[in-house]
Amino acid sequence: SPGEVRRILRLFRPYRGRLAVVGLLVGASSLVSVASPFLLREILDTAIPQGRTGLLTLLALGMVLTAVLNSVFGVLQTLISTTVGQRVMHDLRTAVYAQLQRMPLAFFTRTRTGEVQSRIANDIGGMQATVTSTATSLVSNL
Repeated sequence: SPGEVRRILRLFRPYRGRLAVVGLLVGASSLVSVASPFLLREILDTAIPQGRTGLLTLLALGMVLTAVLNSVFGVLQTLISTTVGQRVMHDLRTAVYAQLQRMPLAFFTRTRTGEVQSRIANDIGGMQATVTSTATSLVSNL
């Protein structure tokens, strides 16, 4: 529901800057990827047919550089988005723990200990993969 989506997005609010950096890395990676076909076209249409080895060397280095840059951008993007996901999960676990601290004693006498622990471990653990991968996917798709 829209209310649940807003609650989840609220968890990411403190990390807007880092998510913006992930977006910039995705954009930079896309721009670098666009250069590769143009370099290949120049290699096939100009450098090889005309026997220009100097140009061929430069274009091949350009292709290697685009691959390296794409890899670096991908690693940075994954690192930042995973860090954001882990911090969101930490915030969520801290909030759940704080909420449990505020619960009245009657709650703990009515509710079995295993049920509370299971709820914390399974529900938050189930959200972890979603939160970690959603951050990158959401920014990438936007």
